[in-house]
Amino acid sequence: MKRRKPAWKPVWPDIKTGHWKGEMVGSCTVSFGQDVQPGPPRQSIEFTYMVIPAIFTMPEAQYDWPGIIMIMVPTPMKTEFPDAGRLIKGDGILSLLLSLEVTRGQFTDMLGMIERKRLKEFRFTTDEQDDDCWSVKSWGMTTTFS
Repeated sequence: MKRRKPAWKPVWPDIKTGHWKGEMVGSCTVSFGQDVQPGPPRQSIEFTYMVIPAIFTMPEAQYDWPGIIMIMVPTPMKTEFPDAGRLIKGDGILSLLLSLEVTRGQFTDMLGMIERKRLKEFRFTTDEQDDDCWSVKSWGMTTTFS
């Protein structure tokens, strides 16, 4: 009888609450759309978001995490924003998702900068952890002009 090798399982480096930095790599995908929600009354909901491949680093860590940044403009129906975003550990793969909610004005400003490849570096600070998800309490992106 032939012995089967056990299935390979990824070993996750520790993810710590604190200050992170990163770099946007590759092309950005931007999506716009609208969806009519059933009523009563029926409501039309818009959605606008961008997805950017990125590398995440904790300054004191020895590991760079591959992942993506998803930047979303919330619908006008969403009025409460307890966090600036969420950091989510991938399920079964060694990657992270940084989900940020921005205002329509921020999104418009960012879109032009990303299109011209002016935004590359970012930073964020995580706070409370809930399973494989951390709240983001602050974030920022940097560009330079000459």
